[in-house]
Amino acid sequence: MRKTLLYALPVTLAIGAFAGGAQAATLFPLFPDVERVRVTNPSGDSFEQTLAREYRDLSLFEADEMEDWPDAEFFATKSLRAGAGDTPMPVELANRNIANPTKLAELEAARADLVSTLQTGRTIAPVEAGVAQAKFDCWAEQQEEGHQFDHIAACQTAYLMAMEALKAAMQPTNVTYETVQQEVARNTVYFDWDKDTIRPDQQAALDKFLAEMKAIGPVTLYIEGHTDTSGPNDYNAELSRRRAENVRTDLRQQGMTVGEVKDLQLLAKGENDLAVATGDGVKEQQNRRVVIIATGQTKKEVTVKQTSALPKK
Repeated sequence: MRKTLLYALPVTLAIGAFAGGAQAATLFPLFPDVERVRVTNPSGDSFEQTLAREYRDLSLFEADEMEDWPDAEFFATKSLRAGAGDTPMPVELANRNIANPTKLAELEAARADLVSTLQTGRTIAPVEAGVAQAKFDCWAEQQEEGHQFDHIAACQTAYLMAMEALKAAMQPTNVTYETVQQEVARNTVYFDWDKDTIRPDQQAALDKFLAEMKAIGPVTLYIEGHTDTSGPNDYNAELSRRRAENVRTDLRQQGMTVGEVKDLQLLAKGENDLAVATGDGVKEQQNRRVVIIATGQTKKEVTVKQTSALPKK
């Protein structure tokens, strides 16, 4: 902001007489909002709270680091206003004494873009919007001073990054669908001890399951053969394979497509992968089984939303 003669004399005297930073601030009756904002702790993700937080940081930087009390007060007042729900606008450039016409034009274009974006941005992406506004004010303040080129560049870059994050966060959510193969159902066929033929009661249950699968639509069926732990491992592996093959044959006869499993690895699990944990040599009906896994194609919703590029604080 324009540093008028009203500020010039007290600032000169106070800086000459007292230490800088927080100690000096307590002795400045002309800058009460700096001390008020010092004890605030704006929190939350609303536009106003973000503004309050960002302006507070700017105020304390100007007061404690730069000893620029007029601008510290300027930012403190905006922080307090935002925290109270009285939302301030980005700084009017007419209130900044920017001598370089090229830089002024650049700031004017940036402010117009910011104000236009804030109309909806403060609602859609309140945090990003609040950061962008504060960074613009930082840029304008540094450009007015015009001699700390690294500070000017830092504020300008921060503003441009904040605007990029704001516009990205305002993009609509993209919803697409991808086709995935996933399990839709499974059924278990149980066998008598040391048998590989399908029992009549299990055949009826299997027929019912297949009818349900045909009603669902195109499905692929995978088969896993199992045994209990009674009998030698090699024998059980072969028995589980025969059980799986017999179920496989039944499925093919009923017109179902059976997924091929490489090297029959999933068709013959023998006494591995027990349904009921037992010791070796134990007869267990729940383990003498063939598991049929039905998979089908379904559409999965994929939501893609632009995320903020702002660094986490």
